Amino acid sequence: MCGIAGQLRLDRDAPPVHAGELVAMGDRMPWRGPDDEGFLLEREDGSRVLFGGPVTPDDAFEAALPYAPARQRPAPDAAGDLGFAFRRLAILDLSPAGHQPMCDPSGRYWIVFNGEIYNYIELRDELAAHGHAFRTGSDTEVLLAAYARWGLDMLPRLNGMWGIGLWDARERTLVLARDRFGVKPVYYTLRDGRLVFASELKPIVLAGPRLPRAEAIHALLARDWVDHTPETFFTGVFQLPAGHLLIAKAGAPGAPGTPEVRRWWDLDPARRTRLTPAAAAERFRELFDDAVRLRLRADVPVGTCLSGGLDSTAIVTTAAGMLPHAMRTFSVAYDEGPAFDERPWMAAAVERARAEAAIVVPDGRDFWETFDALVRHQEEPAAGMGIYSQWHVMKLAGRGGHGMKVLLDGQGGDELLGGYHRYYFPYLRDLLRRGDFAGFARAFAGVAGGQRLGVAQTAAKVVAPLLPPAFFDWGRRTFGQGKDLVLGEALRPFHAPEPRPPMRFASRLSNQLAWDLTARFLPSLLRYEDRNSMAWSIETRLPFLDYRLAEFVFSLEDETRIRGTTTKALLRDALGERIPPAILARRDKMGYETPTDIWIKGREAPRVRELLLAPDAASRPYLDRAAVARALEDYLAGRRAIGLQVWRWLHLELWLRSFVRGDGGAS
Repeated sequence: MCGIAGQLRLDRDAPPVHAGELVAMGDRMPWRGPDDEGFLLEREDGSRVLFGGPVTPDDAFEAALPYAPARQRPAPDAAGDLGFAFRRLAILDLSPAGHQPMCDPSGRYWIVFNGEIYNYIELRDELAAHGHAFRTGSDTEVLLAAYARWGLDMLPRLNGMWGIGLWDARERTLVLARDRFGVKPVYYTLRDGRLVFASELKPIVLAGPRLPRAEAIHALLARDWVDHTPETFFTGVFQLPAGHLLIAKAGAPGAPGTPEVRRWWDLDPARRTRLTPAAAAERFRELFDDAVRLRLRADVPVGTCLSGGLDSTAIVTTAAGMLPHAMRTFSVAYDEGPAFDERPWMAAAVERARAEAAIVVPDGRDFWETFDALVRHQEEPAAGMGIYSQWHVMKLAGRGGHGMKVLLDGQGGDELLGGYHRYYFPYLRDLLRRGDFAGFARAFAGVAGGQRLGVAQTAAKVVAPLLPPAFFDWGRRTFGQGKDLVLGEALRPFHAPEPRPPMRFASRLSNQLAWDLTARFLPSLLRYEDRNSMAWSIETRLPFLDYRLAEFVFSLEDETRIRGTTTKALLRDALGERIPPAILARRDKMGYETPTDIWIKGREAPRVRELLLAPDAASRPYLDRAAVARALEDYLAGRRAIGLQVWRWLHLELWLRSFVRGDGGAS
């Protein structure tokens, strides 16, 4: 896990890439790589300058490697056509041989790589059989050899998470690639005839104009949407979508290069696997066990996040059986009441796994200080409050506490296996469509009663997506939380209808899950996880997003995921013997629940009013001051439950102050 950045001159008439710019890009994300740094500057004639910096270890400078850096940095205005910047968090092969930028033995291919290739050992053995020799124990070297042999066809062979920058010096072509689900980020922009890319936004946006994109702000405030398109909150800056690659060629005189973005992976709706429930559970167990086994590969200790839910408990109990020592778990809990406290279930999981547990119990006194840190590290507004809890888990585990570098986590389990209660409704629609009226009646009664929604609300949620989009939007505006009513003048022209899942799979449930996994929900959760973990120099690994597991689950019938009112039925069938009965029996859903609502309504209310209602509030073009004042007072008085909306207003305000207006935060 590292931070990568770079620039490529696409237009020969454009300004060249300068060494000082590369150093600045690396310096804007030091937390991603506290163990090493390296830089590459390639000139038009193909000559190169490799250099390090203050973080580069002495043994990297002295290593007998073709990519070893020089101690002396070139002048800041030293110019070239291509530049790479790299910050290293050492996980595999802790020696200087893991330094980057790295080249293959021929010197043709150069790479900066953020992430892990979990099956690198198997790939290395396969490549060695074809005559490739290896001098390191790193997965980065395996990537170079794989590209030299297979080119872009190497990507489907990789099991891992990655953001890759790969330069072919002979063809003068740069390839950027992102893993199937987008666990690791890649951002880019076209600026002054150059392609600029990085693992985070700060190396890109802090060096140029920072113009907020009104469409993204509207999606946040009116739709609760973030990270759902290639466009970011910054005008002209993009994320490379998950499962995509970008190819750019250095420009020739009079012929500027044009980047091409294309998809290299997607879920296959035509793939079907027909197994008995017992056989499906057995195959899931095999794949899940191997996903965990591969993600325990590291030359540093590996721990895990633990919430007390099904997903994290499945991970810790599975991993515990594979380690010769106790697994270390890291959790957050609160004393504000049982709605924010999963400690009884955490204790059951720890006891079953014989793990060593660490728990942090924040009291919210650091709320504004942490909020400011979240704004800086997340780089774009977040739609939910759970990032506060996640921040404290990562702080506890990482540089701020126990010094862990690798944690397993359960992201993706809910979207893959139907864990959220909202998935009941497409499941009920599928039962109706198939004519299973008896099954529908049983499930409907269970959802209406078990979730305390009542018949009318359950029926409304079942039929809502079947109505015309215009009618649905009218109902949301008329009977919803009034999100549109607080929009300011800059956002009032936007009236985009509520997007709906593409109908690619045979069932509405699978279509919803696939959409949430690849566009609607998971991309934002992965962004939160990446920034919060890397802020504390931690690599998080996600077994539920092993592509073999995901492709298998999506090839099965829907009943393997939801059965009646039982969510995650496949997980319960496959791993039930490992999970304590109290956790297996859970039907509630908690996900980093955070009592920020209580704090905002209580001791932090004066500061909330001050930030949102100030005459010079940065969010003034996007939020109507009078409407926000009315809604905020209703919320603070307990008349309206709009805590998530208030959080989004606050995050937008602080983001605009920090990144656009540049006049500080809340603390």
